[in-house]
Amino acid sequence: MTNHQPDEAPETPAFVPCTPSQHASINKIKPERLLALDDGPQGKTALLEFPEGWQRTIALPTQADAWHPMFDDLTKAERDRLCAHVAPPVVRRPDGTRYRKGPLSFITLELNRECKWNGARLFDVPAEDYGAGSITGYRCAGELLSALQRGYGPHIDIRGILDEVTAVQNEPFGRPSRRGAAVAFMEVVKESIVFMAKHGNHSEFLGRRVADSEKYHAYAIEQKAKEKAAFVVRMQAAREAKAAKPEHQPASH
Repeated sequence: MTNHQPDEAPETPAFVPCTPSQHASINKIKPERLLALDDGPQGKTALLEFPEGWQRTIALPTQADAWHPMFDDLTKAERDRLCAHVAPPVVRRPDGTRYRKGPLSFITLELNRECKWNGARLFDVPAEDYGAGSITGYRCAGELLSALQRGYGPHIDIRGILDEVTAVQNEPFGRPSRRGAAVAFMEVVKESIVFMAKHGNHSEFLGRRVADSEKYHAYAIEQKAKEKAAFVVRMQAAREAKAAKPEHQPASH
């Protein structure tokens, strides 16, 4: 007699929550309330409540994911909780100073002894030979572009990054430095500008910027003229008031 073993149930695939960008690509509805935060087998996640009461768990694999525009309708306190949940840990150096990694891998946030912000290093890459540094620079530029593509631009100091990269390009050549990384990074920036010039609607964009700047410049000139005229009127009134005031007569004996 043959024994028949019961068929084994198929293995249920592990649930993998979507990231903010994945959610936004298929669903434009934004959450209204943060219900819970977790740091388990799926990494850092947030349980959120959406309109009409349905809920979804969203994965937060990077610090920048907490800044996604899909969270704009949450309260400031809830957004602050999200950011604190995904913030990298504070690291203490042997000399007592502290730091934590920033929104990109090459950004380091310096902290004081109370763990408050004390400055930032916006192109914190290692000193390397030129060739190895070039690889690092291309990777950093790609990381920045990917973050901007996902909508994290408002939370990244792009101008500060470019200022620091520009300064690093002046480091000595011929010995390990950050120069190779900086040159490669700026090469990507240059190519990005060329790509935008060829494929972007920059004429309309810059036309609006020029028009807005001209309008503000005219407004600023007008306001300055009004303030100057008002100052002249006040000074004239003060002089007239002083002239009209009777002089103090000495007391007679």
